Amino acid sequence: MDDLLFLDDSEDAEPPAAEADEAGWVVLVVDDDPDVHIVTRMALQHFRFQGHPLKFVGCYSASETLAILPTLPDLALILLDIVMESEDAGTGLARKIRAIPRYDKVQIVVRTASGGYGGTAAFSDIPIHAFIWKHETGKAELEHIVADALAAHCAATPAPA
Repeated sequence: MDDLLFLDDSEDAEPPAAEADEAGWVVLVVDDDPDVHIVTRMALQHFRFQGHPLKFVGCYSASETLAILPTLPDLALILLDIVMESEDAGTGLARKIRAIPRYDKVQIVVRTASGGYGGTAAFSDIPIHAFIWKHETGKAELEHIVADALAAHCAATPAPA
């Protein structure tokens, strides 16, 4: 885990649980490494966008993600790894998600430690918000990318009538 730079030693070891009633931005973390889920939650535990916290949902494979997607009607953002059960599992998953019209406003941020097959070029025909390298992304950069992705989600989502 030496390549992840999200932690600040002053942060609490356990992120606070979001209150069930509190509105929040649903963020799906898709990564086969349990440590990435823990570090992501810790790094973003105090992050708020437009006054609301993040609500994390975790998946560890492409197949698990496809199974859980229908249960997440308010999904705003997916933080997606590429290399999971195969070298291109994340690429294939992003392609499948983008083929479902219901998820066209959901922002996808690909973050990976290795590029898998094709790296950024593999996403040239798949609409994603950003492609980042885990080892180059600190807490401040992750917060900035998440804020930017959520702003893009808001801009793409029509306001309720």
